[in-house]
Amino acid sequence: MNQLLKLMSKSKIYEHDWLYSALRPYVDWCCRRSYRSLKVDGYENIPQDGAVIIAPNHCNTLMDALVILQAFKDETVFGARADMFKKPLVAKIMFFLRIVPMVRQRDGLKNVLKNYETIDTIVESLEHKVRFCLYPEGRHRPMHSLLPLGKGLSRVAIAAVEKIGSRFPVYVIPTGIEYGDHFRFRSTCKVHFGQAINVTEILSKGDVPEAQQADNIRRILFSKMILQKTYIPDDENLPLKWTITKIISEGDNVSAVSKMQETFRTEGEDFEKAVLNDAAEFEKRRLEGRFSIYSYLDARSAGKLAAKSLISIILAPAFLLAAILSLPIWGIFEFLKPRIKDRAFHNTAGYGVRILMEPLTLIFWAALSFSLLKWLPALLLTLCVPFSYNFFYDGIEFYRRWISDLRLAIADKEVSGFNLYDRIRGRFGL
Repeated sequence: MNQLLKLMSKSKIYEHDWLYSALRPYVDWCCRRSYRSLKVDGYENIPQDGAVIIAPNHCNTLMDALVILQAFKDETVFGARADMFKKPLVAKIMFFLRIVPMVRQRDGLKNVLKNYETIDTIVESLEHKVRFCLYPEGRHRPMHSLLPLGKGLSRVAIAAVEKIGSRFPVYVIPTGIEYGDHFRFRSTCKVHFGQAINVTEILSKGDVPEAQQADNIRRILFSKMILQKTYIPDDENLPLKWTITKIISEGDNVSAVSKMQETFRTEGEDFEKAVLNDAAEFEKRRLEGRFSIYSYLDARSAGKLAAKSLISIILAPAFLLAAILSLPIWGIFEFLKPRIKDRAFHNTAGYGVRILMEPLTLIFWAALSFSLLKWLPALLLTLCVPFSYNFFYDGIEFYRRWISDLRLAIADKEVSGFNLYDRIRGRFGL
């Protein structure tokens, strides 16, 4: 890390780099193609008259940074935990990627003092109107809650106001990142930028000790961040409450959470306990039967089952072709997945394998096709290669849900948990 700090003192992380700019379109393109749907909204909440610090929740490792990066066409500097910078080569790569080390309190007071050197670099970037993104929770956790916020972001904001606050405002943007599934590749993602917090204005109100100022910023930021995503207060029943949310959701998880919490408050503790017990038993039966939670709606319709069955037959040849064309990519990914202990890194691994292997796979199939086939079929086959990885994983998801629908349709209603699913929805008037 000391070598990185020396590098940071020589180079300017916010300065234009031709290689970085050349690679950005490909990096962003691969990120967007890692999701069936990737939507960004709330741009109107980002002020144009000051320094901007983006503060998102952190639930999906490197993908959280990539979805923020692709949301903007210009530069963004990121903060990451300092232990990732221990090896000099890795540290240089991280600096090239515009990522700076943030030491956490758990790393020891002696190391935390190194943050002041990093903060100087961050503030200099903000001074040049290059936005900074830091995940204030300090670590990732794939749940629909929010961990207590660390002090790092508050320190950066306060330092920025002290240096540049008299010239232009410093803003913190509470940001929500919402994934359809934290672990499945090619799920969905939505990024929402919330209303800006004017830190310069907050710090101008009276002579307040810095520690109290930092606490005020964290408190305000926490209260704003939970509004930008599906948020369930963190307790031992959080996973079951997320199950209930999915059962009663009509396509709007935020409203479903509000409905659940309001109903629990209205009906009382005994009602909440009964619903949680039903949800626990439902999840047990669902997992034992390997049923997708989405099948509990689709499996009721004979028409949907018939349509899916027909589509599955029609798509089988295309799915097989996609599997063959993308084998070098998904083969490596599937080999790596069981060896990655933290499942939250699965999507990052899928992205990483794609960004490295897709060009090589394209070259391999182009060379093979044009060697063995006439130019037109060779060209058509080669053009299919860039789409094969996505089609393969979208196909896996389609077939997974279709098989789940069939399995659930023929399962005993009591054993499958259909009765519990209906009972939970009934308790909420659905």
